[in-house]
Amino acid sequence: MSEIIRFHVPCKQEYAKLVEEVTAQIGLYLKAKTDPEFSGKLRTVMNEVFVNIVKHTTTAEQNEVVRFQFEIGLEFFTISIYDYSAGFPADGHFPPYPKEVIGKRYKLREVLDGTVFFTVVNPLELSFTFEERDSVDLSDMDTFDLLDDHGLGISIVTKLMDTVTYTYIGQGKFDWKLVKRLT
Repeated sequence: MSEIIRFHVPCKQEYAKLVEEVTAQIGLYLKAKTDPEFSGKLRTVMNEVFVNIVKHTTTAEQNEVVRFQFEIGLEFFTISIYDYSAGFPADGHFPPYPKEVIGKRYKLREVLDGTVFFTVVNPLELSFTFEERDSVDLSDMDTFDLLDDHGLGISIVTKLMDTVTYTYIGQGKFDWKLVKRLT
């Protein structure tokens, strides 16, 4: 049997702390089922996701709230977050994606320790992955100059969660699905 927790907040930056606090409480509840550091990491993930929704989507313009759903099952912890956006372009196409881009993989962002990619799974869904670099030379300051400050949030999310998908559900609305296997 699953336990479901839902909450909605206005799509405004000043609610980031509330999102973090609610998430921290859920993380504490999950602590016995996950690694000890998961609670703090989860708080960071949710802050990144929420801030990205506030900054990069049309959720606020649509006069919509950000909807969160946490589902705690026996084997998996799933977070669904709904937002309004154009989606991610794949060869100049937005969802629903044409068949010629299905199965293709695209580089989204390069960050200090690796690269975030997305794959078009089907006409309505993207799957995100993170590939770590073999080594990072933190003493080479030129490395920092080459990096874009965008994309850190999605890299954190893809590293912490086991699967990350973004599904178009119609009329400009998307569902982020973040899944973590419970130990």
